[in-house]
Amino acid sequence: MSNFNISKKVVATIVLLSFFSCFLQSKLEHDAIEFSIPSMVFEKENFATNKRIELGKKLFFDPIFSIDSSMSCASCHIPEFAFSDTQKFSPGVFGREGVRNTPSLMNVGFHPYYLREGSVPTIEMQALIPIQEKNEFAHNIVEISKKIQKIESYVDLSEQAYNRKPDHYVITRALGVFQRTLISNSSKFDLYLKEKVKFTKQEKKGMRLFFGKAACNNCHSGFNFTNYKLTNNGLYEDYKDEGRMRATKDSNDLSVFKTPSLKNIAITGPYMHDGSFDDLEQVIIHYNSGGKNHLNKDKLIKPLGLNKAEMQSLISFLNTLTDIKLNKNLERQ
Repeated sequence: MSNFNISKKVVATIVLLSFFSCFLQSKLEHDAIEFSIPSMVFEKENFATNKRIELGKKLFFDPIFSIDSSMSCASCHIPEFAFSDTQKFSPGVFGREGVRNTPSLMNVGFHPYYLREGSVPTIEMQALIPIQEKNEFAHNIVEISKKIQKIESYVDLSEQAYNRKPDHYVITRALGVFQRTLISNSSKFDLYLKEKVKFTKQEKKGMRLFFGKAACNNCHSGFNFTNYKLTNNGLYEDYKDEGRMRATKDSNDLSVFKTPSLKNIAITGPYMHDGSFDDLEQVIIHYNSGGKNHLNKDKLIKPLGLNKAEMQSLISFLNTLTDIKLNKNLERQ
């Protein structure tokens, strides 16, 4: 009878192990699907071609966009830093200080709307904003078009790409095509999902915290680690930046901003819309505290109860979201 009971326990243990093995495998497959690259939405007539990409890249790195020809799109969106900047505010023409931290452009083609407050519906329209902003390029798309149309190489490339001269339509469309090529999907986390690499114990702990106790995935979910939600994260009780209300004039949008992607987060600091945090530890301390009171603060922002070891583990996991091939993606012209 004793041997029979032992046999029953052994069988039960094997069954349980088999069950959990299947569960873990299905969970891994589920995660791989959840974090797979979605379809990219864009204007049908503005599909990508080699010539359009070439033209868009040439424009992106050309300082002709600024009123004094001193800076290009890449002056603030630096390729080595996931097309973000390392400064709190990127300076514009004549040394004018910017008003918001420069966001990364990696995977920007998947965004449903643009700018920090999500007030611009397409990537093509977004290109016009820094051109006309006095603290950025302080220029005019019409005048830029006139200058570009005097450059033979641009005219030839534009004709090949869009069968027309490089006017405002061509400029904004080509920039959109190029930016949609900035795709990041080779982080350690991406490779982990494909079972090509293993996580350290600390990275695994951090991952469990991210999707569990800290519940970071309530806002930072999916392939690009953001749900693009327009929200307030309790950074201040009184914000200097009106956020989305600047565009809508609705008090419900006061200091509301788009939830940023966490892809390449290790190299896109300083953090927050105003670059107020220098490192990820400061970011996590903020969220662990539950943030400050604000009338529009998201209800999901509340104390997390993480200890120092857990916060370090969380940072270790966040570091796995940076693309290992990033520095090889593009070279400056």
